[in-house]
Amino acid sequence: EAPASAAALKKQIKGLRRDTKALYEYLDTVPGECLGRLLVGGLEEEELMPMVRALDEHGVEGDAGHAFEVVRGVSGVPRAGITVRMLDGKDASRLEKLLLKLHPAKVPGAKYTAEEWDTVRRALMA
Repeated sequence: EAPASAAALKKQIKGLRRDTKALYEYLDTVPGECLGRLLVGGLEEEELMPMVRALDEHGVEGDAGHAFEVVRGVSGVPRAGITVRMLDGKDASRLEKLLLKLHPAKVPGAKYTAEEWDTVRRALMA
């Protein structure tokens, strides 16, 4: 179920940022396609990186398809690419590695194509 507002989503991310398992479980309830609409005001590093850590640590092995949908939703957030370009090398590398783990060739039964994956990667890592 989609959070009621961007503030509610950001509050949950902030509150769960140190517990990646709980944050992943929360993100697992959030439809990926709603993130771009909810976060129309943008996404800061303090919100992005806890999500990346949670998806990296739990989403790839859990439900990689939903993890990809969350990342796709993030790629639709205005100025997400700018936020990514401002990440330090370690955080940018972690995001890039997450994207590589989510490539459809590495996800059995992926319901997204390599072209869709590449569009997301370009939106975030350009």
